[in-house]
Amino acid sequence: MLGPNGAGKTTLLRLLAGLIVPTLGSIRFDGVEFAPGNTGLRRKIGFLSPVDHLYENLTVAENLRFFAALYLRSRDAAIEENLAAVQLAARQSDYVANLSSGLKCRLSIAKWRLLQPELLLLDEPYGVLDGSGVDLLEDFLLAQCVRGGIVVIASHHVARVLRLCNRAVILHQGRVTFDETKRRPWPSFDRAFGEFLPHGDS
Repeated sequence: MLGPNGAGKTTLLRLLAGLIVPTLGSIRFDGVEFAPGNTGLRRKIGFLSPVDHLYENLTVAENLRFFAALYLRSRDAAIEENLAAVQLAARQSDYVANLSSGLKCRLSIAKWRLLQPELLLLDEPYGVLDGSGVDLLEDFLLAQCVRGGIVVIASHHVARVLRLCNRAVILHQGRVTFDETKRRPWPSFDRAFGEFLPHGDS
C-alpha cells in the first residue's frame, strides 16, 4: 500500500486492525463484519507499526508469554524458538526498556512470528532495522504468505515492497487511485506512482 504522506495509509491500517471504527460502511473478514467487541476476529489480526506495543517493564520473554496468553497460543518452546530466530535468545531475561530501538523491532517480529495472525498489517515496518533485521523481517513475511496468511504493508520503501508484493494499492487523499496485481513490465503502476514523485515521495 503506497501513496504520499497524508494519503490515509495508516488510517486504513488502523481501521483494518479494529483500532478505530469507520464512520461509513463496514469491514468484513472471512465473511464476518468486524465489530469492536469481536475478540475472536481480533485474534486473527496483527498490526506491526513503529510503535508496536511492548511492555517495557517486562522482560523480553515475559512480553512473549503475555501476548501468547492473549492470543491463546502455545508458549515456552515456541517462545524460545522465535527469540532464537530473531537473534534475541541471549537477551530473553533483559527488560525491554533496556533494548535499543532496533532490538525492539526484532522483538516485535518475534511476537508476530509466535502469534501467526491470519492477517498481518505493517506500517513502515523497516524502521530502524539493520540489514540482517530487514532480512529477518522479509523472510518472516514471505513465510507468512507461503502458509496462507495475508500481509498488507504500507511503506515508502517502494522498490523493496514491490519486490515482495503480488499486488499494489495506491492511496491519495483517502481514496484508492490504483489497485492492480503485479506484472512485469508494469507501465500502469509506473504512471500512477510517478504522479507523486514531483512532490518528493519515493
